[in-house]
Amino acid sequence: MKRFDCLKFLASLVDEHMFAVTSLSINAPFWFNVRPQGPNFFALNMGLCLPFALGLAVAFPRRKIIAIDSDGSLMNDSSSLITVADVNPANLVAFVMDNGSYAFMSETFTTRRTDLAKMAQGAGIANASTVTTLEEFTAAAKQAMENVGPTLIVAKVERDAGRVSADRSRTSGRPMREWFMDAVRRHPDYRGRR
Repeated sequence: MKRFDCLKFLASLVDEHMFAVTSLSINAPFWFNVRPQGPNFFALNMGLCLPFALGLAVAFPRRKIIAIDSDGSLMNDSSSLITVADVNPANLVAFVMDNGSYAFMSETFTTRRTDLAKMAQGAGIANASTVTTLEEFTAAAKQAMENVGPTLIVAKVERDAGRVSADRSRTSGRPMREWFMDAVRRHPDYRGRR
């Protein structure tokens, strides 16, 4: 299945107040293309997507928090699965786009024996599964958005060819961070200083 098709469907389930964070991968420009508005934090360095989303889930418990991670990124800090299971946030949904590669470089261990959903289950995340078709993805995503979490869905996607364009001022660096913090301060659930 294609990553873009999965993310396009996921965007249809996300309302204007749900937070979404992406890993530093093609997830960032794809997500920007399907959901440019709303409180999005794009392109977190490897290993930081799931922990960052967990922090948002704790800070904003009334909203679904979406993590759009990648196989290489999650494997860089798989201990975050243990922390997610321990905190057990009802509002966290993590999608791991598993294309079996580190960008355009080499294969990840998920092409061999590593099973990220089983790792999540072993860490204590009961709602963890792997999907291989768009039909399975849509059903799992709908259920995850309706149910109490945490939930982790590993989507086995094809390798993406070429680059995807996105407004870099909105998807990377200081301008993106400032845009995100402005969206947080405007969020109806924000309790900090305005």
